[in-house]
Amino acid sequence: MEKKLTTLCVHSEKDFKKQGKAIIKLAKKQGLIAISNRLSLFIDKPCRRWWFADKQNGVLLSVEYGLIDREAINFLTNEISL
Repeated sequence: MEKKLTTLCVHSEKDFKKQGKAIIKLAKKQGLIAISNRLSLFIDKPCRRWWFADKQNGVLLSVEYGLIDREAINFLTNEISL
């Protein structure tokens, strides 16, 4: 079983990138494409928006306005459903 990911707002660029990589990795394991509005930009607002699409047919699965980091991890680990 995977270790529980902490999803509190990050305070450094390193943590920001690490959390983004974890979200992308989780999405890939589930056959999804992860799309973000900020992949490597860390300026005062460490939360970004994520959208997920099915890799097979490209259909968008997440909500229209996107999920912030915490919601994205919860969505991918099936702790919430949309």
